Amino acid sequence: MMPVPSLPLIKLKIMKFIHSAIRTNDLSKSIDFYAKFFGFAVREKRYIEAHKTTLVFLKDIKTGFEIELIAEDNPKQINPCENSFAHFAFQTDDIDGDALKMKKDGAVFSRDPFYSMDKSMKIAFLNDPNGIMVELIEYLK
Repeated sequence: MMPVPSLPLIKLKIMKFIHSAIRTNDLSKSIDFYAKFFGFAVREKRYIEAHKTTLVFLKDIKTGFEIELIAEDNPKQINPCENSFAHFAFQTDDIDGDALKMKKDGAVFSRDPFYSMDKSMKIAFLNDPNGIMVELIEYLK
């Protein structure tokens, strides 16, 4: 195993890794797969009219980790190895402060912090060095 380089840690309010998202053309098959083989249960299902997209959050009851399934009404052809993975998500208590600190250290955000449509959370997106999308979420009280 390669040692991790000793880099200065930027003090952020990020609390924990909370979900990973997968694009799917078949919600039923995906839900059945993760339920049958890994014990995930549907926590929430919502339709976002503005994006013509259904989101299903599957939760692992033991760990709390979630998989977000994303299904578009008019899906593009998905290549399972290249673009079915959508993003990682991390929860934070201070999305604006963390985004500012990350930008000062060179992070480039593809979407600065914004309110969700129902105003229950603030969300931001940036890419890791490999092009993997990373989502930051602050749940609002």
